[in-house]
Amino acid sequence: MRWKVGAVAIVLAATFVSGQVRADNGSTFPSTFLTPTMSISRSSSLTPSMARSMVAAATSVGAVGHVVSFPVVSLTSQRRNDEDVLRLTNGWRIPMATMVAPVAYIAAIGGQEMANAAADGYVLMGETSAEVRSAQVGDVLTLRDSRFRPKLFTVGAIVPDRFVDWGDFYMTDTTARVLGSMKISRVAVTGMSSATSVIAAWKAKRFPIGSEFRLRTSWDRVNPDGTLGTATTKKLLGELIYKPTTGSSMLVDATWATKNIVWKKVYKDINLANNCHKTVVTAIQGALSEIKAAGLSNAIDVRNSNRYGGCFVGRYNRLGGVFGSPSRHAWGMAFDINTATNPQGGVPQLKCSVVRIFRKWGFAWGGNFWPADGMHFEYVGEPRDQYGYPSKYCPNKVPVPTTTLPVFGESTTTSSTTTTATATTLPVSSIP
Repeated sequence: MRWKVGAVAIVLAATFVSGQVRADNGSTFPSTFLTPTMSISRSSSLTPSMARSMVAAATSVGAVGHVVSFPVVSLTSQRRNDEDVLRLTNGWRIPMATMVAPVAYIAAIGGQEMANAAADGYVLMGETSAEVRSAQVGDVLTLRDSRFRPKLFTVGAIVPDRFVDWGDFYMTDTTARVLGSMKISRVAVTGMSSATSVIAAWKAKRFPIGSEFRLRTSWDRVNPDGTLGTATTKKLLGELIYKPTTGSSMLVDATWATKNIVWKKVYKDINLANNCHKTVVTAIQGALSEIKAAGLSNAIDVRNSNRYGGCFVGRYNRLGGVFGSPSRHAWGMAFDINTATNPQGGVPQLKCSVVRIFRKWGFAWGGNFWPADGMHFEYVGEPRDQYGYPSKYCPNKVPVPTTTLPVFGESTTTSSTTTTATATTLPVSSIP
């Protein structure tokens, strides 16, 4: 199944159409391949020896372990039929959230045909990212390696967002080697006969799920403090263009900032002042007005928040350099309050009634991030106060739904798209 785009051969070139991934020979493969998955991670990256031991533990109980990384790779050009769609120079770049994993992993979660589409160095682009970039199968992307040297990649298929972990695209670990060394984010597991057997095997290897190591599963409930995937953020707030400066700082494109950031905004009712994205300020105002109406104004330290908090800041989150992720503050979608009593890593001190009001107005709260970041609120664009979830801090006042476990050892396919998590992702950097 090969065809040509200019001089580039595409393996199973495909595009997302009406809930299915359509190959250009007219056949389709399902947009949702249902197989139970789980993963283990920690707040910092895993060491290679940890990852090998975790994979071995999964193998010992008949499951398959996969080492997964989530670098943010810099895009500087996009070409179609030998013509530029995008070209950035002078160090400017667009962040592309990338899932890097063995081809066996994409085969397990998406099927062999999807894995074939990622073969020979091609990337699978998520449908939302493709929409934002107006990308097509066959587009040639210039991505930058760890030394900012250009490397060319071709879009081999456009697939539902879940198969790129709600980021921009997926590439195999073999393909990603030309970009340089990447930190290990998690070990994912497929093919398990039971979840408890894998968890027990990890515990026996001294990787117990708890304060240091975190478990995520494909059957997790929707977390009210889960944040948006990068592609969804771009669609909602605009595609960020930036370049590094010194340390963890970055310079955000002035055209984007002028168009999107509301400068020196002072809110009524509670006089917070910040520079936030124009899409976010209405939600902040609504939350502050409701907080005042509820008699909770004193719960926000306005003096501290205006001096040390804020919203729009050009900087990286967690990692610096080429593979670092821009902070959500760089989009002007996150703001901090009461910083003195809510340091990152400390026990959050905000009133839960205030937290729930912000959730109602479309914000995830950092108090349940990993590590906790109680000062931090991040825009997600939808009410989150009615999600039942066993949050460690400030759970919503609604029932927690019963978890339905999958049938282990079996995989099924369906042509319908996933509806339970299309708006959000539960990123490795955040949720416990």
